[in-house]
Amino acid sequence: MRTASALIFLFLAISVSAQTPADFTGHWRERADSRSDRRLEVEQNGNKLRVKTVVTNSKGTRTLEVTYEIGGPETVYKGLDGDEFHSSARWDGKSLVFEIIEHERGSEIPQHTVWTLSNDRNSLLVDRRSTKSAETTHSSTTYVRQP
Repeated sequence: MRTASALIFLFLAISVSAQTPADFTGHWRERADSRSDRRLEVEQNGNKLRVKTVVTNSKGTRTLEVTYEIGGPETVYKGLDGDEFHSSARWDGKSLVFEIIEHERGSEIPQHTVWTLSNDRNSLLVDRRSTKSAETTHSSTTYVRQP
């Protein structure tokens, strides 16, 4: 009985560890009723993740492109608003987790962002929590895969 239990446990452990992470590659458009159009162009190749964000609103179109090394060192970049960001990305099962520190006018704003694909792989849920001045905010954004 112990041998059978051990084999089942080993099989389950191998199955879980052999799961491939989600592939977020594609063109995504924010599903929202807002005054701006936000799109993501994502290219994922191994542990490299390139994310191009394109925002169009009444002020015009702004673009930000960031390349992350999933499970690798911190990535430092300037955001669309000019603030400096320090980000790292790692896998949590099939979700991609970003730990971000935004440097804004002398203060640090921590953010925890999780990307999850829908089962049909046509929706990308971006769940974000941030803390500023001891107040935590939460937002969820859904992006729809574009052809």
